[in-house]
Amino acid sequence: MHSPIELTHPHPQSSSIVRNGRSPQKVAGEQAVAPSGRRGTDTLERRIAPGAFYNSGRKYDDPKCQPRTRNSILTMITNWLNDDRRDCGMLWIYGPGGSGKSSIAQSISQFCDERGWLAASFFFARAIVGLNTEKHFMATIAHQISVSIPDTRRYIAQAVESDPSVFSGSLETQLQVLIVNPLLQAYAALGDKRGSKRWARLIVIDGLDECQGANVQRYIVRILSTALIHRKVPLFILVSSRPEPPIRDSFNSYDLRDIIYTIVLDEHYLPDSDIKRYFWTKFDQIKQTHPLRTYIPPTWPSTQIIQNLVQRAAGQFVYASTVIKYVDSAQHRPVERLDSVLRIANPMGDIPFAELDSLYRHIFASVHNIKGVLRILGALLFAQRLYSKKTAPNDPELPIPVTDPRFLEELLSLNRGDVSFILSDLHSILSVPDSRRNPIASQQPSPSSSTGPKSGETGIRILHSSLVDFLTDRSRAGRYFINSVKVHAELARACARNLLSGHKYVHQYAGQALVTHCRYSVLTHELLTDLLNFDLASWLTTCKTWNDGGGPFDQAWSELPHLFSWFRTLTYPDPQKDLYDRHMHAWDQYLHSELSKYFSDEYLTDLLTFVTYPHLLWDWLHVWPLLGVPVEESVEKEEADKRGLYLMGLKQIYDPYRHMMMQFLTDAARAGRYAMTPAHYTRVALRMARYLFEPKKPGKLYQYKLPKEWTWYRQDHEDKIFREKKTKETFQAGLQYLPFYLDQSECNDELIAYLQKNQLDPIRAQELPRLAWSEDKTKLEGAVKDYLKRCKDGPSEPRPGGPNLHPVASPP
Repeated sequence: MHSPIELTHPHPQSSSIVRNGRSPQKVAGEQAVAPSGRRGTDTLERRIAPGAFYNSGRKYDDPKCQPRTRNSILTMITNWLNDDRRDCGMLWIYGPGGSGKSSIAQSISQFCDERGWLAASFFFARAIVGLNTEKHFMATIAHQISVSIPDTRRYIAQAVESDPSVFSGSLETQLQVLIVNPLLQAYAALGDKRGSKRWARLIVIDGLDECQGANVQRYIVRILSTALIHRKVPLFILVSSRPEPPIRDSFNSYDLRDIIYTIVLDEHYLPDSDIKRYFWTKFDQIKQTHPLRTYIPPTWPSTQIIQNLVQRAAGQFVYASTVIKYVDSAQHRPVERLDSVLRIANPMGDIPFAELDSLYRHIFASVHNIKGVLRILGALLFAQRLYSKKTAPNDPELPIPVTDPRFLEELLSLNRGDVSFILSDLHSILSVPDSRRNPIASQQPSPSSSTGPKSGETGIRILHSSLVDFLTDRSRAGRYFINSVKVHAELARACARNLLSGHKYVHQYAGQALVTHCRYSVLTHELLTDLLNFDLASWLTTCKTWNDGGGPFDQAWSELPHLFSWFRTLTYPDPQKDLYDRHMHAWDQYLHSELSKYFSDEYLTDLLTFVTYPHLLWDWLHVWPLLGVPVEESVEKEEADKRGLYLMGLKQIYDPYRHMMMQFLTDAARAGRYAMTPAHYTRVALRMARYLFEPKKPGKLYQYKLPKEWTWYRQDHEDKIFREKKTKETFQAGLQYLPFYLDQSECNDELIAYLQKNQLDPIRAQELPRLAWSEDKTKLEGAVKDYLKRCKDGPSEPRPGGPNLHPVASPP
């Protein structure tokens, strides 16, 4: 009895589209994308990580299994795929670093793709931006499924177009909307043809342990298994990883017992025979292709040497591949290089990775500038994986090329070509492009490109993660150990120096990564000196050039409180060198220069009062109707605000930053003429009362601007429902704001007369939830009575130190 969906692809030509990593094209017999789904397809393509494909451009040195190696494992996997008794399942291949997991995943991906069995693949990579997190995971899988299984394409495209914000949702939501539902819809649409229709159905996920965050790793396993068990999605999922506890515990759960199949890469699968075959094959290639091949004896290497190397490898393919790359150096004689490897003594005995560690130490001992090597490798390991500024709202996010030689030379103040020269002896463990042929500008997307540069194609690449484990373990690396806190200190210094760099990517990286490197560093004398000379105003101004995701200031909003908090925790050798005091003074000066623009406009001054509200704020779009500002004027004022402090971009998650501004605005000693006074609150209270107390005019709604994520597909629609909903929210926001403003207001004849004459609009009360209306109404009525009583009894003395404020609540 065959399963309903066979492992044969109906359109071999479309399979080649995935293999080449290009955008899907229509082919004969393929179901065309509905016109309404075209935008969805384009949006999806902009969200993928092209470097995650099993055959992406970054994998020019394919780590596939060599011919006639790992035959038993590859046979077991193909048998699992062709098992007629099941329609879905999960296979977990696990083993220690260097055991050949990625090679097997690569080989099985190619094998299945050539036969039309591969639905999608995603190869995580710890050191490559975009491939070390879950951010692009579901979009990349969905994109490949839309090409390898054409029947799903229109459903996936329409799902994206119907809800373009799906990519900001949880992974589980993305899986459901982009993959599970389209697959089940396409399968249901087959009807009576289900028995004869044949689909690709294998998804390969390699290096799950290299995805950042143990909780994320556990979460991915859970939601994928749930889709297979409860939704009966017709897919087979192969996962390869190290047996890290969160992944191991997830696969060992009771729920997976019926669908999970595991393969352990240990001695039971005869790795020694595969490694021996690998050595013979590679040494034969060296004798045929090496530039100095005429000096290699025909009997080299001997059987005893091969056996010696196999014993040293101890089942680790990474040892074998590193030896081959080291011996195959075009600048050295292969026989002499192999002899030097065989002379390496292992003082650690049978300790795991002892031979590999000895080989790594031998390689590092032969370099001419070990200090420079460790400095560059430290930057590679601990540089932040960040994104550059978009050139247009619909452009893809461009990763800052932190592994590019030219970038590292600029960041670390090296001369042009130094990186390639310093790392020239390490080609057996690193892939190092020539910076002269690899300009950073090449990462700019071409005008015709829809996906931009592919992650990790042009930078320095560590060939195996075991090198990272070695370098970051003091007990294994010895004098080659890379201390993370010292590296962060050096990178923090580099960022402080490069804030005003004329180099686009270095300038942006310096601004975005400075605070993170500071917080993870140890305060060295050199770092203290650089930070004393650090110009806070330049950094804040630089923020305006960063990515458009949350507004020009999103980095400063989140990082500035952390920076001052870090300054406070430090111990200084000299009180005159206190970074907190020095930069708090600079922060005050910066605010003085910016606030002059706000105090020249009455409504922008009113905007500042909302910064001092002591509780969580409502959305800023409610401010203008509460202040009585017409839509036409609000656009101009929002632009002025965006060029200044961009207060209207502040969300609840940035309340620690708002709290810093509130402390300034309510401290007359610091703010001077820019301090908030009772007169400011009185003016806003009167305007807000007029909005709340005057009767609602039927048919007239404030023309709130639609959110960006709506406008691209609803730009020609008059969304009355949206504006009615926002009108209700504005009214409720005003109910909660006004008591605070009345408490801070001075006695004002116009405000007193208005409050005595008017009351809340009863019609609007019917539009709010009864409980919310009752509670907020009671508080406001009490605040009005308190204000009128206070003014009747006589004006109170001005409150010392500004308004009676409480700390802003911590963001959720």
